[in-house]
Amino acid sequence: MYEPSIVVRKAGPDDVEDLLVMIEKFYRFNEEFDPAWSVKEETRDVAKEMASKYIEDPRSVVLVAQVDGKIIGFVRAEIRENPILENGRLGIIVELYVHPQYRRRGVAKRLVEEASKELALRGVSVVGAEFPAANSVARAFYENLGFRPYLSVYIKEVK
Repeated sequence: MYEPSIVVRKAGPDDVEDLLVMIEKFYRFNEEFDPAWSVKEETRDVAKEMASKYIEDPRSVVLVAQVDGKIIGFVRAEIRENPILENGRLGIIVELYVHPQYRRRGVAKRLVEEASKELALRGVSVVGAEFPAANSVARAFYENLGFRPYLSVYIKEVK
């Protein structure tokens, strides 16, 4: 069930400061699952630049969740195209973060649902999600929403 006072809306330039904090927290959380997600020390400036670019990028969907005017979570999805596939216009959720005190209240689910609606309006027929393979919390969350495995990506450090 959703928190009754949750408002989900498109992110705008006034949200950059809140977004940069959540982007940094998203990456720091995921580095716990895989060292390949290790975050640089100087993340604040980079996260601010990323947030601004995401909001302006026509191939991105960036939504924020608010309670009483305070941003408590966000989702960012990218539109990717592969013209050889029947479902060649994919929406991929690449970042999803909700402040810990608002978790397990339907905020993340609502963000995913609203992002999926926005992606569909942009001609996307398939929505996926990316996250570290070891992140069992994310895997269970997306499976509970009806997502299924689609693509495996394997990495290896090279020197």
